[in-house]
Amino acid sequence: MRKEAIATTLVLLMLVAIGGYMITSKDETDSESPEEHPGNNQIGDEWEVYYVQSDDDLPACESSILGRLYYVESTSGFETCTGSGWVFVDLTGPSGTDGTNGTNGQGGADGIDGINGTNGIEGTNGTNGQDGADGIDGSNGNNGTNGANGQDGADGIDGTNGQNGADGTNGTNAHSALAVTSSEPSGTNCANGGIKIEVGVDDDDDGVLDASEIDSTQYVCNGDDGQDGTNGSSSSNTLLTSISLPTASLGCTSGGRVIKQGLDNGDDGGTAQNGVLEAGEVDYSTTYCSKFVISRVTDIANGGSSWPNQLTVMGSRLYFEAEDQITGYELWAHETTNGSTWQVADIWPGDRLSSGEANSITVMGTRLYFEANDNISGYELWAHETTNGSTWQVADINSGSGYGNPAYLTAMGTRLYFKASNGSGPGIWAHETTNASTWFVCWGGDGLTAVGSRLFFERDSFGSGQELWAYETNNESTWQVADIWSGSSSGEANYIIAMGTTQIFFQATDGSTGKELWTHEINGPTYQVADIYSGSNPAYPNGYHSYPQQFAVMGTRLYFEANDNISGYEMWAYETVNGSTWQVLDIGAGSISGNADDITVLGTRLYFEAVSGNWVGSNRELWVYETENNSAWQVAEFNGVSSGYANYITAMDTKIFYSATDYQNGMGWELYMMEIEHSIIYN
Repeated sequence: MRKEAIATTLVLLMLVAIGGYMITSKDETDSESPEEHPGNNQIGDEWEVYYVQSDDDLPACESSILGRLYYVESTSGFETCTGSGWVFVDLTGPSGTDGTNGTNGQGGADGIDGINGTNGIEGTNGTNGQDGADGIDGSNGNNGTNGANGQDGADGIDGTNGQNGADGTNGTNAHSALAVTSSEPSGTNCANGGIKIEVGVDDDDDGVLDASEIDSTQYVCNGDDGQDGTNGSSSSNTLLTSISLPTASLGCTSGGRVIKQGLDNGDDGGTAQNGVLEAGEVDYSTTYCSKFVISRVTDIANGGSSWPNQLTVMGSRLYFEAEDQITGYELWAHETTNGSTWQVADIWPGDRLSSGEANSITVMGTRLYFEANDNISGYELWAHETTNGSTWQVADINSGSGYGNPAYLTAMGTRLYFKASNGSGPGIWAHETTNASTWFVCWGGDGLTAVGSRLFFERDSFGSGQELWAYETNNESTWQVADIWSGSSSGEANYIIAMGTTQIFFQATDGSTGKELWTHEINGPTYQVADIYSGSNPAYPNGYHSYPQQFAVMGTRLYFEANDNISGYEMWAYETVNGSTWQVLDIGAGSISGNADDITVLGTRLYFEAVSGNWVGSNRELWVYETENNSAWQVAEFNGVSSGYANYITAMDTKIFYSATDYQNGMGWELYMMEIEHSIIYN
């Protein structure tokens, strides 16, 4: 039953009761009843129950009406005036019991069928059924043709040889036939380019096919391109793969690869079955990112410059000369396994003006040999034994305080060869490590280089000038290898470098083509490899000089710096397999030299110091050249537009060590290390 109905019933009952009372009272008026309030309708004076239409009609709850009861029509309830204000009088009785549930309504009509779902993935093919039983044998075929005749029997025994005839007269000495191949550009001889083959007899036996010796010229030309084949078919289930370079935002300074794969199904706006992996079709990708990480190895001079140089690797350790601003230039070491750096020896004790130095550091087993000065014997040959930390003077070539000046230290077996002077002139000396004996070998020694059991060097013979010489350690013989600039003039032989055990390369001049790249084949000829800066003029009657230097060997190839007077000093290469020579890079703008100093091989890459730009806003920094794709780029940037340099570049395992300066950040010349950090990103 609703509250409104209950309230109405109670009101009616009260009205009846009041009405009866009022009848018995004969409508007498209570003199003590309060005055009527506008809008209040008193139901009965004795009950003090009043009627109002809404809460807004209730009078102010004051002491004069405390306890008075009002029925409010808008809420169908009673309110009474109390000390805390108007209070609703709850006349609601307890809840009745729930009624019985109504009967269920009739079921609705069936809805419309839904759209059919997509077909499921086809099941795998069933296994093949077993082979059927063999059929009945067919009838015999016709007889085959007769077989071939058997092989002849073995030959009988040869008869005895007749007597030898008389020897013929000796023939005249022959000349070698030479063939030279070179690239032929597109033109009259080969429409699409090709290879030119020049053949002739080496009439002057100099190992070079001169233009006057060419007897025939042939061309192997490239053919025309064939017609394109028809496109292959594909399906939406074809898995495609694309390989690209990482975006610049990833900072993969040492290179990287992005490998993407997906089905050729036209997902996300792609074109299905077009054989191209489009962006929407990529299901997953893998990014391989390699970054150059440059770090300062140590701060020997505590903010100043320690000028590390002569970097030399022995196992996991790097030895070098440096200055700590306290004891001068001395021998130092850095251990890569724990990052420790220390001074190995203070050969000339004292302050920073007393430098013992450590030049031409050379490794032999567990021992280092180098030139040093103790301020007693002058510059002489010294050694350091790494197993016990001992350091001592090996020999006093120029006895007393005179300088022996050992240089070009070259290890061969248990023996150390070097150039030095005992006061009578420079010559080659030897030191036998097994018995500590030291002796004079021969005069000369510039550019001393070992190949097998032989030493090559430059020497002045006082008759044919400075030329290439050799010393055979097996029989202690010495001879002039070649008179490159015939006569008394000097052909010289600078920057000698060995390629394996069969060939050496060097800079020399024959007096007509200037200082160019030459080679000597061991037990073979000596000849000019290339004339990079060709021509001459009255100011240079003996030819222009390309000055090849900074040699580095990688496999069958020689890399070096040279000047062709077009691009300036840049990196060049010579391939021994086919005798080709070419410019590798042109880092400097136009004819300005980019240089390629301290070329160092590490894996398939060459690291070197170069100058980018046009010298205005340019700097000398560490660069890298990747031989696999012929790309080159700058590895590090120190000091903004000024040079950070990269001197004495040295490879150790996968790292590069070098001397550089970062003065913009308050650092002088110190030892730096470059390593490559690899990461893989899956998406």
